[in-house]
Amino acid sequence: MFSDVTDHWAKGCILALAKRGVVSGYRNNTFRPLAVVSRAEFAALMRQAFPELPMKRSARLFPDVLPQYWASLVIAWASERGLFSGDRSGRFLPRQTISRVQTVVVLMAALSAEQASEAMSPSEIEQAAQQTKRLIGQTFTDAAAIPSYGQEAVGLAIAANLFESLPEPRAFLPNQAMTRGEVAALLCQALAIPSTEISEASPILTPELARDRQGLFQQFIQKEAEFNAEKLAFLDRGAQSSPIRRHLSQASAYLQKARSKAGQAAAISSPLNNTSAYPSRGDRPAIDGTGLDFLAPEILSACVCLSTAQAGELKSRWLGREAFVNRQMWSSTKFLPLLNIIDRANGIAPSVPIGDCTVRRAGAQSGFPFLLLASGIMSYDNRVATSNSLAAMFKRFNTPAALEKWTRQLTGNQSLDFQGRYGEIPFIEFPELWSAKDQKVLIKSPQQAHSGQNLVSTYDLTRLITMVGGHWRLPRRAIVPNAQGHSLSSLIQAMGVDTARYIEVAFETLALTQVVRSPVIISKSGFGRSDQRDRTELTYCALAEFDLPRPGSCDPTASHQRYSIGMTLIAAQQTGDGNQEARFVDALMATEVTEIIRRLILGKL
Repeated sequence: MFSDVTDHWAKGCILALAKRGVVSGYRNNTFRPLAVVSRAEFAALMRQAFPELPMKRSARLFPDVLPQYWASLVIAWASERGLFSGDRSGRFLPRQTISRVQTVVVLMAALSAEQASEAMSPSEIEQAAQQTKRLIGQTFTDAAAIPSYGQEAVGLAIAANLFESLPEPRAFLPNQAMTRGEVAALLCQALAIPSTEISEASPILTPELARDRQGLFQQFIQKEAEFNAEKLAFLDRGAQSSPIRRHLSQASAYLQKARSKAGQAAAISSPLNNTSAYPSRGDRPAIDGTGLDFLAPEILSACVCLSTAQAGELKSRWLGREAFVNRQMWSSTKFLPLLNIIDRANGIAPSVPIGDCTVRRAGAQSGFPFLLLASGIMSYDNRVATSNSLAAMFKRFNTPAALEKWTRQLTGNQSLDFQGRYGEIPFIEFPELWSAKDQKVLIKSPQQAHSGQNLVSTYDLTRLITMVGGHWRLPRRAIVPNAQGHSLSSLIQAMGVDTARYIEVAFETLALTQVVRSPVIISKSGFGRSDQRDRTELTYCALAEFDLPRPGSCDPTASHQRYSIGMTLIAAQQTGDGNQEARFVDALMATEVTEIIRRLILGKL
């Protein structure tokens, strides 16, 4: 019916109201669900929604509503029914946007118009006011911001189920301007339109193809036809063509706090069962060893961490397949030395954003920005040097034993090995980190070469990437101890340009690209053919956080749900043909990550 509501969370509400003649669109067949609503427009909507509302008084004359004004009649109608009153100077302010609290006041006046109210004693009035205050406080985190004139109406709206009863309170944003989509949602609740009708028309999720994993794998294999081990369809897709590219620079902001703006309330946390507090540094969590049994047998090891906010605390649930087994994880470990540098440098200079520091040869006067080099590790753009030589250089900022000990202290895996190199000589053999802000060297290479192996578990990488992304919400006992958010932001920005885009492929396959909101995807992939094991292996470590519409929701304060997942997988294939093996593991990784995301949003993980 409307060309611009297909992906809007309130699509079902909009179509249900249009079917009943309550709302209409524009001549170009649009509805403009994100457009704000004026007080005059809302008065017109109220007459459409409640045409039989009884008259209570004579219409007020507003000096700013002239007889020839398009909405003069509906404003008079609304005034006669006690829905609107003017400001202190008697004006109606017809062009002013209507706020969320004003909308609720008007709606509750309409719903209670035909209900007889009994006289209450002063003590009963006080008791009712206290009960309303408690109810609002249990429902909304910003209850104190609701103006006094709207307190009673908001409490009545909660009691009347205009707002959903949820386990965790959320923001009401009383002074935020209402959009056409949000108004449609609240009107649906007020008019008691059946939820089944709304859900049937809501945008969502999981096309039929995504449920056929073998068929999906075959489709992905077909996309690999023109690729080989040198360049693969999904591993080497790159961030340049990312459908969420405009969000990449905002990733750390999305992670730091729940963001809201006009037409976009903060999302509620996804419900999770069997959670526990995120573990303290050095403690390993209990991992459900059967929770990933659905994965293909070629996935040798995997670890998934699901996170949600419960009672103001970040809770998690861990799933795994051989999650504690140490393996060669290839280039997926390259973000660890960067995290170690941030932790150590911020321990010396907490106020210095490490992304702004310069990496240079010992004693040199010039060098390269930390963020530029970190991004080069992830993007393989070779603008300054190769990914391997850059990663080897960043390892040189610490001794092999100290870097390995630090990693063990964070994850609790006392058997991991992390003293190896990355196959090339370091870009700078003896680097130092220079802070222009403090005009001093923060840390420098101990001039000790790395040799040995890099053997870590999928749990280790999942633990570390969730510590990076969860920094702003984790308790002190669980964070990387000295790392500051302003410095972690540079690591997050760098990890946003990883060449592998498997989660974006999942979004596309599940038809989520147009409805996903505030997406964060950071990752580090690894790939290689092991001569010792005579097979091709592919690793993928990622953290994703994103909002999705809640199907059938009519509550603008709970329109979206926030999902948070960290994951690490390693896939392997052995056929004797390196190109064939590479195409197989790339298509398989895309398939299995898609299945993980599908199960996440359906609550089946």
